[in-house]
Amino acid sequence: MFASTLRQVASRSVLRAPAASLACRGMASGPVSGGHISDEMLAKLGSLSTQALVDGLWVMGWPNSQIDGSRALHASHKCVGRAVTLQFVPVRPDIAQDKPAAGESPEYEAFEKCGPNEVLVMASVGKWDSVGGDIKFLRLKQREIGGLVTDGSVRDTDEIIKYGFPCF
Repeated sequence: MFASTLRQVASRSVLRAPAASLACRGMASGPVSGGHISDEMLAKLGSLSTQALVDGLWVMGWPNSQIDGSRALHASHKCVGRAVTLQFVPVRPDIAQDKPAAGESPEYEAFEKCGPNEVLVMASVGKWDSVGGDIKFLRLKQREIGGLVTDGSVRDTDEIIKYGFPCF
């Protein structure tokens, strides 16, 4: 069952869009393509241990499917969900002048795509660069997201723990 579950997820998640379609995407957009993972499948995946999932992905040819050194903000944190991804880029004047302000920014657009069965995955510029804190993540609490995963850092950890969503 484990191998067939992972195969089903992998076959639905592979991006199949031609490279040309990537060039015309805006600052924030939804998935290029890929299948939908049902809530039932998420429940099955959520019943497995993290190690079982990582080992299964390794066997299937995905050896680097985790963030090295990640840790939960609280020992009770565990999450499973569809990924909503957000990539930060270094501050550059040519990009900063075109970035929409506040709630119109790609970051807040990604927040609005999140719900109870979505996990926001935020790729930071560096592990010491913060991706946010209590004010920004209050919106994620309001959206009742499934979790937050980042390779960067977060501020105001005590407040984020009180928000109740898993954070890694």
